[in-house]
Amino acid sequence: MVVATATRRRADGGPSARSLLISVLGQWVGPTDTPVWTATLVGALEALGIEARAARQAVNRTAADGWLEGESVGRYARWRLTTSGRRMIGSAVPRVQRSIEADRTWDGTFLLLTLTATALDRVSRERLAVSLDFEGFGTLGTGTWVAVGEGAREGADQILAACGLQDQALLFHATTVEGAETPAEVVAMAWDLETAAAAHEAFVSEFENAVPSDDSEAFALRTRMAHEWRHILSVDPSLPPELLPADWIGTRAREVFQRQFSQWATAATSYYIRLSEEPVVS
Repeated sequence: MVVATATRRRADGGPSARSLLISVLGQWVGPTDTPVWTATLVGALEALGIEARAARQAVNRTAADGWLEGESVGRYARWRLTTSGRRMIGSAVPRVQRSIEADRTWDGTFLLLTLTATALDRVSRERLAVSLDFEGFGTLGTGTWVAVGEGAREGADQILAACGLQDQALLFHATTVEGAETPAEVVAMAWDLETAAAAHEAFVSEFENAVPSDDSEAFALRTRMAHEWRHILSVDPSLPPELLPADWIGTRAREVFQRQFSQWATAATSYYIRLSEEPVVS
């Protein structure tokens, strides 16, 4: 299940220390699965504008949730992702990949998910809804969701298993029939593309012309950009071109993401390596 997508925001509208820590873990720690010093995580969050005290609290709370496990090395502490932490980080990867390959050919089918459970408590309903939003599902009615094509199937299976609903849901392919709703009408019913477009507009405005002044800023920009991109995926289902307006702003946003993510890679990685190698202070 993708927990990181339920991005908590601070009162000032910015992302919380906890949600940014998840992004740091996903982008910089998860790919190598090597232990990381407390000071490295704190330094990374400080580069993103989080105070040291809040950064340490975020690390400790993430560990308390079972996503990090620590070990003492002399006076210092370092952390490694737990099995559940790696699963949580890894679960977002296929969805992100689909979003940057949105020009894929569509086979004309929808993936429908129908929940057969008669009742869910509030927490379970919210958990299911947030996770399905991130995987690109839209809502057709109470207990019925729709996605485009087969791409969301793996994520849906993982979500249902994590929520204990694998035996209380049906998944099947569907197409529209002549004389009924068209694919475009299904899109209009299931998804709010205006909200997705607004999120892409804000993304382009923030990152398209950004130029980091040094390695630290490159690290902060690249990490925050990836963080915001994952946040967008909760409102943008990454539909194929056939189902989108010809001037869809999401296409431009995706190009910005791909270009800047690549251009900032060397400087951002250099800064993170320095953070990792600096004398640790826990």
